[in-house]
Amino acid sequence: MRYFVRYDLKAEKQLEKLPKEISQRIIRKIRNVAETGRGIESLKDEAYGFKIRVGNYRILIDLCSNPNEIIVRYIGLRGKVYKRI
Repeated sequence: MRYFVRYDLKAEKQLEKLPKEISQRIIRKIRNVAETGRGIESLKDEAYGFKIRVGNYRILIDLCSNPNEIIVRYIGLRGKVYKRI
């Protein structure tokens, strides 16, 4: 299943602040997930929301089924990202 990717303004700013090699890794992973639909995990203990893991970073996303869309909400280090929920 193919998804269209849309970035929240906050996520774009967080991506710009990261080192170039890490941000490129994150972008490649998001593109791969959008093409294959694999690598998306649901958040435990939450009523809604999903995550994508990239090394020590986590990408919090929302999935929309009509149209098939991934909305990137938040990008951050694994220890800090879950405090934002």
